[in-house]
Parts: sequence; structure tokens; C-alpha cells
Amino acid sequence: MSKAAPSPSARRAASHCDALLSQREPIADLGPEFERFGARLCGALHSCVAELAEDAGVRIASLGSQAIEGAQLAAQCPPLAAISRHRFGVAGHVLALAVDGRAILEQLDRTFGGPGQIGEELPPALPHTARLLSRRFERKVIAAVAGELAGLEFKAEDDASPADLLAPFAPEAELTALTLAVTGSDGREWRLVLALETAALASLLPKRASARRAPVSRRKRGIDEAPFCDLPLAASARLVDMQMPLHRVAAIQPGTVLPIMVARNVPLQIGEAVIARGTVGEVDDQVALQITQTFTGQITPGKDSQ
Repeated sequence: MSKAAPSPSARRAASHCDALLSQREPIADLGPEFERFGARLCGALHSCVAELAEDAGVRIASLGSQAIEGAQLAAQCPPLAAISRHRFGVAGHVLALAVDGRAILEQLDRTFGGPGQIGEELPPALPHTARLLSRRFERKVIAAVAGELAGLEFKAEDDASPADLLAPFAPEAELTALTLAVTGSDGREWRLVLALETAALASLLPKRASARRAPVSRRKRGIDEAPFCDLPLAASARLVDMQMPLHRVAAIQPGTVLPIMVARNVPLQIGEAVIARGTVGEVDDQVALQITQTFTGQITPGKDSQ
């Protein structure tokens, strides 16, 4: 006699041990690290932003990161924005970049000989020429982003549909958005926004996302050990400072004798720092400097520097 298999609804639901589940490592909060990345990115972006704005005095500052949902991203971006999507990582995560469309239109106006003043009324969308200019700027921004992330590779989705660009993420997606404020010499401000799913931060910041390791105690190397012991330092000893009137300088000829008074305490310098003082002497037919005082203030007779 065959026994009928129990229906799927009659099967007992799987249960898991609470003790094992509690041992799972919580997802690290990478928001602060993303903000530190944003602060570094401000310096890396200065050259390409200054080129776009034609303003060498432009300033870039990070306004920090914010946890939002995909439906809230549009409110974080400027009213008219050039939005692009860039894939990164093995899983193909999306990094969205939003550039203020006003800055693009102002640069486009300057390109065609205008003053870069477009008024307050903006078009509903960027024209094709402005979009081409924006793509060139976006490539430079993403290159700077990759440079600050140890060369992480990004691939632009140039074939993304307009609908995908208007809504790069699902409305319910949990995102982290980073906003950078660009202020020109005239005080006018525009913004850049970088956004990605919060779960993808571990792929964007792989070095910081790795598990914390126990601290390793390392012995501090001395200056008489590698790699410091062979480090070359250029030292100079200033024997004399002379002041001569201009008429005497003009009269200098071959054979002219200039009496000099060598200082009793000759400073020994590395760069602008005086590390020791000494007196001038002679050792083996060579001019030598006998160190009489070190930078610690100790008197150390008998040490020579040739």
C-alpha cells in the first residue's frame, strides 16, 4: 500500500537555532567611511570642476552622506540634473552620478562665446549638445572616483533608457547618497550627487569593509636599521656670511683677495634645520668640522664631520 505524500501546506516550516543566528556578524556601517571618501574626492575633483566652470578659484566641499530610499533620490538631486549610471564590482552594482544641469548649460553657453549666464528659467530636459558635454565631464568625475578607490573599474551604461536614468534604483531600495557642493568665485553654488545601494558600499570600499583583524604588535625600527639607515640626507655647513658693498662687488677681478672671518661655531644643517654646531679644522689634509654641540644640546667633543 502506498502512502500519499503530505501536501506542501502540511509540511512543517523550517526552524533555525537562535544561538547560531545571533552569531552572524552584523553588517558594518560604512557610512562614515563613505563620508571620508567624499572628503578625499573633493581634492581629486578640483581640476576637472575648475575646467568645467572656467574658475580656478572654485571650492568643493562634502555635505556628507545620507541614508534614503530610491524614491527620494530625485529630491536629493538638482531640479535639472544630468544623471548617469556606472556599473562596478563582480556583482555589477550601480553607482548613480547626478550633475547639476545648470552648470552644464552655463559651460555650453561659454563654449559658444556667451557669458555663461542662462537666467533662472531652465528647460525641462538637457538638449543633446549639453548631454554630450555632460558625458565628457562625467567620465572625468568617475576617473577621479576610481583613483580614490585604488583603481576600481567602472563601466558607464551609455545605453541606459531615459526612464532608467530618471529612476536609477527601485523606489524601495535602501540607498546611501553623498552630496558635494561646488562654490564658484562669485559665490554661486551647484551640486554633485553620488548614490548607490547601501549594501553595495562593501564592494565600493573593499579595503575598509574587510573583517577587522586583531592588532599586530610590531617593533619600531631604529634609525640604524633598514630601510632608514641608508636614507641619504644632504647636509651643509655654513662657514661664513659676508656683506659687501656694491662698488666692491663690481670691482672683483681674478686675483682679488677677500678676507673672511670663519665663524667659531659653524652650523651643520639639513634643509633649514640646524642639527649640530662645530669648529673648522683639518684631518688628513682635508677640511673637517669637529662637532662640539648636537641638536640635543649635549657637548660631544672628539666627533668630526668631514
